[in-house]
Amino acid sequence: MKSLAVYPKNGLANRLRALASASILAEYTGRNLLVSWTRSRDCNVVWEELFLNPIEGCSMPLSTFRHGLDLYDDTLIPLSSHSDIPHLSIPEGPDVIAVHSCRNFRPEGMTVAVYEEAKSMFYRKLLPVETVRETVSDMQKRFFHGHKVIGVHIRRKDHLTFMKKDHRLVSPTRMFVEAMKQALRANPETKFFLATDDQKEERYIRRLFTDSVIAYEKKEYGRNTARGMQDALTDWLLLSRTSRIIASYASSFSQEAGVVHRIKTDEIVHEEGLSKNHHMPYLTSLLTTHYRILKEEGLKQYVLYSYRFRKNRICSRAGRRTGG
Repeated sequence: MKSLAVYPKNGLANRLRALASASILAEYTGRNLLVSWTRSRDCNVVWEELFLNPIEGCSMPLSTFRHGLDLYDDTLIPLSSHSDIPHLSIPEGPDVIAVHSCRNFRPEGMTVAVYEEAKSMFYRKLLPVETVRETVSDMQKRFFHGHKVIGVHIRRKDHLTFMKKDHRLVSPTRMFVEAMKQALRANPETKFFLATDDQKEERYIRRLFTDSVIAYEKKEYGRNTARGMQDALTDWLLLSRTSRIIASYASSFSQEAGVVHRIKTDEIVHEEGLSKNHHMPYLTSLLTTHYRILKEEGLKQYVLYSYRFRKNRICSRAGRRTGG
């Protein structure tokens, strides 16, 4: 049977997003799903320490595959539209194709609405390990039931480093505070579930809103241990069970939490914090990738890559205009 091997990367939510997309693509194209989930500094935990769902491992090194032939690797085009993956999954393609990604990708011909519902279903079928599952259930019973709970996700630490932006200018704390005050003015009984990787932010928000704030008391805030990653998963699951999310700009953690039960996610973004060179990292990366392929793989492979890149960009834009 032909297979799709996924190599999810970066942090927890990025990995889950890529894994969900790969699962949907594999089922859609009739391929067996193989998963290479390895420890890293961004997610130092094995799958079995997070979830009970079985996955079939992949022992093939990523170097087995070649980009543009049987591999899609968003390391080479980190901020592209990621729409050039479907050509890898055609039925008559290679026996094993690989995806090294942290982003969304959907099968050609599948609408955005169908894809998002399939991803929601994938997340809802995940079964966390017992300690996480019991903690989430207990928190819900003690603090969520009987209240309208709005999720608040304030991400700091390494947030927006991939865009070379200052997260405190792009998603300033004062804007989170104002959004929370607006929610309280609309409904004084509102509760907020606060998920953050910054203890100072947590203490500050707690002081301002006292009895209105719910927070899971983490054992560890880092990603370097299984316990720290289980705490992050607990935060993510609780965030997904709120009525809506007030989120840090461009954070996969809150974006994917909103997908689980299809709840509204409002990003906090200060437009002036996004400088005029907002797209420069993307353009630099794009030019670097084109140059690397031309230099290392020759003119023929470059022309093939360039054709596919432009074709899928055009198809992506056409899909967005038609809502597909």
